[in-house]
Amino acid sequence: MKRHAYLILAHGHFEQLKKLISLLDDPRNDIFVHIDARATAFDASAFEGLCKKSRLQFIEPRIAVHWGGISIMRVELALLKEAVGGEYTYFHLLSGMDLPIKTQDQIHAFFQEHQGKEFLDMWQFKSHTHRRFHYYTLFPEGAGSFFPNLANSLFKGLQMLVGHQINKGIDFRFASQWFSITQDCARYVVSQEAWLEKVFRHTNTADEIFLPTLIWNSPFKEKLYDAREHPQNTELTQANMRFIDWTRGESIRHPWVFRADDWGLLMSVPHLWARKFDDSIDAQIIDRIYKTLCPHETALSD
Repeated sequence: MKRHAYLILAHGHFEQLKKLISLLDDPRNDIFVHIDARATAFDASAFEGLCKKSRLQFIEPRIAVHWGGISIMRVELALLKEAVGGEYTYFHLLSGMDLPIKTQDQIHAFFQEHQGKEFLDMWQFKSHTHRRFHYYTLFPEGAGSFFPNLANSLFKGLQMLVGHQINKGIDFRFASQWFSITQDCARYVVSQEAWLEKVFRHTNTADEIFLPTLIWNSPFKEKLYDAREHPQNTELTQANMRFIDWTRGESIRHPWVFRADDWGLLMSVPHLWARKFDDSIDAQIIDRIYKTLCPHETALSD
């Protein structure tokens, strides 16, 4: 039996997280979760007995995660390191705000059909993206805070003025943070931890750059999945098979949060998972997906 490892980044919304974990609970899956160290309300005992078919592991030590910080790369590597000891065919990175929109049978059948492919959604660089990795960032965890971000911007401006750059000679690439990769690729990524730390520890928003850069400059580049291969390909199809709606996002930093009115759209797209959902904005769509994909289960109460 080919088995998959789910790697989840979570920071709150723990009742919603329970529904996600329940939807992944399958004898073909194991689930590894990192909870942001700043989430003081987290209680691991509340998840005991939740999984009936999968192994559920909350990894330690917990890391404080900051938006745009190098901490995100470090957490993803920690999850991969915890999971690569097992015999898994694929490793899927999800957020705690994601949900599957296909059954586990459909998901496993898809990866069986495309065995050996690596699933990243590669993006075109924007005009300013190179500033993330070619200029030294004083406070790599400060992208979401006013004063550290201001200091970073001023110091980058000074570097641009004098023509100083870092990380020369590297063919950087840009992609969605969320991925599904093979065991061979996952082990390769973990083996490159020292190089990744050296290159990215003083960069900004590296979570969308470190993995595509590493894979693009490796033999795994030739195995990247092209979304045009999907028989139900549409202009919305993303190569990592996550449905993320940026067209209606509240800002350039945040995608659209799905609501109950999005049900028909979510059920019509060829993707396997969707993000994002928020039970404080619309719990109805979360419960409907849960009840549909777990038809013999009683929905978890909020």
